[in-house]
Amino acid sequence: MSNKDGNTAPGSSHQAKTNPQHWFTTEIQQMMYGFGDCRKPLYDTAVLVEEIVKQQMISLLYQAMDVAIMRNARFIGLEEFLFLLRKDKIKLKRFLQYMGLKDLKAIALKGGEEEESPETPDKPPSAKKRSRMCHDFLSSIDQTGELISLFEDIDEKDEIKHERLLRAELRTRGMDQKQYMEYFEARQASFNRVFHSIEERSDRRYKTQRFKEWLLTGINLEVKPNPHALEVLSYFSYETVAQ
Repeated sequence: MSNKDGNTAPGSSHQAKTNPQHWFTTEIQQMMYGFGDCRKPLYDTAVLVEEIVKQQMISLLYQAMDVAIMRNARFIGLEEFLFLLRKDKIKLKRFLQYMGLKDLKAIALKGGEEEESPETPDKPPSAKKRSRMCHDFLSSIDQTGELISLFEDIDEKDEIKHERLLRAELRTRGMDQKQYMEYFEARQASFNRVFHSIEERSDRRYKTQRFKEWLLTGINLEVKPNPHALEVLSYFSYETVAQ
């Protein structure tokens, strides 16, 4: 991935060879529209984007595995990706904001109540757990206080994020209500969309499993990713499409 939009750390020595599986082409077409492409991007273009995204996520996963092995971790988790992002504060701050938003959505889905539960490789993240894990790990490796300061509401300009928001605002100016709702739906597309109603939670679990199979089928890992890691990889996949 390009360092301009900043979604991965330096390259890995691992090389993954997998047969491309086009499971998210429709979602990618929606994402492309939501990020400023035409209303109906070419299918072949979306297929190519999907293949590039998968290749880069596999590379990132192997980088995270190297870090997990170095830390003697039992599985790849959130900490490995924080370590890989530690040298770019803008990318890291964007990622921390995303984790905070995920915590808020988790609390909303639980009716405003936090749930404390022990961490296991197969148990989904609980409310507010992501932000705490980020803070605890960054505290353990932060020698200057610069990383912890990213949790504060400081004026750290994110040119990429600002450009995306401006592009979206300009695109919607001339839309009628029907066009706007269609565009709004495209903006919600992702590799692992978080739904807000109880009826849609079964579909959310299906999408989580589908993303896991799409990414991991055909590759061998010494250390497996836990649900936190898969959540992070879904986020980076989305960021890669944006790029």
